[in-house]
Order: sequence, then structure tokens, then C-alpha cells
Amino acid sequence: NTIVIFHSDHGELLGDHGIYLKGPFMYDCSVRVPLIISWPGHFEQGLKSDAMVELVDLVPTLLEASGTEIPLGVQGKSLYGLLAGDADPHHHKDYVYNEYYIGQPFHKALKPDPLVTMVRTRTHKIAVFAGMKTGELYDLQADPGEHRNLWDSPKHQQLKMDMMKLCFDASVLTQDPLPERTNEW
Repeated sequence: NTIVIFHSDHGELLGDHGIYLKGPFMYDCSVRVPLIISWPGHFEQGLKSDAMVELVDLVPTLLEASGTEIPLGVQGKSLYGLLAGDADPHHHKDYVYNEYYIGQPFHKALKPDPLVTMVRTRTHKIAVFAGMKTGELYDLQADPGEHRNLWDSPKHQQLKMDMMKLCFDASVLTQDPLPERTNEW
């Protein structure tokens, strides 16, 4: 009767991209984390999924598993159907969203303080740095190691705009929907 979950909050870069620790960086080696969930008799045994999921999906998953209604203000999308074998194990979301809004004292040399939002699809990733004229855009099929930043590439400007729009939408959709509207006004 116990659900066991193994995960971590983020990875350290450990030299990838020439960076040792962590910070306002959205490379897969840092933002992709392990996630193992087990509940014998309820969830599929040995199921391996390459679906795009977020740790924010854990709260609605646990609420659904316990039979508790998921309140309106809870973010994330329950993984219950995927884990129970009732949904496609390789598709959960079309993208994942990540944000870095809490600068560290050692980043104060960067002006302005780096505030970063990121959206990753199966094929592309964009990291948008608020208040800066730079960012990062990667074609993950052609460059899975994220070494060729396409942000300034004239050939990729439409992709950049499409990904920026998706990133903006993802950011807005994290806003608290409460209090629930009770009237037209």
C-alpha cells in the first residue's frame, strides 16, 4: 500500500559545457532528472517510458492515486494513467517547462540577474533570458549535445519565434487560476 518515488531536483553540470556546478543553465544534462515510481499491484511492473514529464506532475499523480480530487490550483498533469498502463507510455505532454528565477550570490556579476525560462519539446529547446538580447535555441535532433546555439541564425528565426511563443504560453499557464471565477465579472 506504499508508493515509492525516486527522483532528484536537478543535476550538476560536472564539466559539461565547461561548467562545473549549476546555475541559470538549461542544458539537458542538468534539467533531465531520474524518475522512478513503483506501486506493486497498481502500476505496471517494468514499464519504461520516454514520455516528457515534469516533477510538478507528481502532486496530481499522488492525489489521483489516493482517490483525492485534484484541486483547481494544482499544477501538473497526473501520470496515473500512464503508470497504470491505461495510456500511451511514450506520450504525456508535448513539452516541458522550466524556470530559473532565484539568482545565486555568485551570479550577481551578471547584469541583470539571470532570469531564465525554458521550453523543451522532443525536437527543440529554447532558453529565454529575461531582459537580455540573447538566449539559446537548439535543434535536439541535429545537435543532441546542445553545442550549436541557433539563437542568432537567420535560417532559424521562425523556429525561434514559434518556440518563444510556446515558452511564453507555458509561462502564463503556470499562473495561479485561483480564486475561481464565480461570476461573469
